[in-house]
Amino acid sequence: MRKTTAALAAAGALALVVTASQSAAAEGHGRGWYGVWADGVNVRDVTEDSCFQSPSTSNCPVMGQINSWDEVFVYCQIPGQSVGGNPYWVMVSPRGWDKYGIISSYYIENSTNWIDGVRGPEGCTMSGG
Repeated sequence: MRKTTAALAAAGALALVVTASQSAAAEGHGRGWYGVWADGVNVRDVTEDSCFQSPSTSNCPVMGQINSWDEVFVYCQIPGQSVGGNPYWVMVSPRGWDKYGIISSYYIENSTNWIDGVRGPEGCTMSGG
């Protein structure tokens, strides 16, 4: 009986650790790889000054699209036009692309609008990705 109880307690502790680590990742883990939850998400050209200063669907021309099975490397986040109630945009490099762009943070798999651990506009540099 004691062995069974100890085994159940260990399994419960392991389940708690796994659940806690999944929740932490869903709330942001800093600069790094994130999933996208929608298909046909426009990746926009951030090299236009007006796009970086005020990201929006009108200031940032489309340069390509990504889908729900894609991942993007998130560098930083910038306030801009609200999409789906989320006022942030993220500078990204989609996996397999040799360039970077910007997408609405609304499409990033994350439980909050602001991605914890990802820097704001002052952190928008492309090195280290």
